[in-house]
Amino acid sequence: MPIQTLHRLAELDPTEWDALLADSQPFLRHAFLSSLEDSGSVGGRSGWQPAHRLLRDPQGGLRAALPLYRKSHSYGEYVFDWAWADACQRAGIRYYPKLLCAVPFTPVAGQRLLGDVEAAATLLDGLTEQLDAQQMSGIHVNFTESKADRLMAGREGWLERIGCQFHWLNRGYRDFQDFLDALTSRKRKQLRKEREQVAGQGIVFDWREGQQLSEVEWDFVY
Repeated sequence: MPIQTLHRLAELDPTEWDALLADSQPFLRHAFLSSLEDSGSVGGRSGWQPAHRLLRDPQGGLRAALPLYRKSHSYGEYVFDWAWADACQRAGIRYYPKLLCAVPFTPVAGQRLLGDVEAAATLLDGLTEQLDAQQMSGIHVNFTESKADRLMAGREGWLERIGCQFHWLNRGYRDFQDFLDALTSRKRKQLRKEREQVAGQGIVFDWREGQQLSEVEWDFVY
């Protein structure tokens, strides 16, 4: 089946890409990933060079895809491999560039092998054969979901690195006080003390929609 490398997601019909997604998570959607490219957050001199891989069937239909980036550093990944990079440097091994399958700047676990998982795995297998030719140290797949983890774990040459995340879940709390009431008295007291310390420093939270921000505020945030 034909394999294509895409350096600008804007060149692909958004409906084709989004049709491969298993859920409504926004970070893998065409609109989000292409906005990172359009804004210059990736591409150019950012150290994130888009190199998305697409697999099509003989009729031209998109079967699978990988959100891929050629990286010249490890910033913006939220997976800390600096020790690996340092060890490689000491051993005279070139660690960068490396190939990364991930969502930039977003440590949210989810789908990484898009579409038909077996077909997407074929894309990964093809990439491993090209590492030497493209002078890359390896391929990294960050924050995957369980199906992809199991599939890659059974393939030769892949190593699994397990991390730990803490997620807060809203268990139907009516308001913040309702949440506090579910805690032990010690934790309630600690939370109240921390919030009082923030308020005592004059810090104020102002919630705004994107269109409410001025150009000056956008420049400051970015």
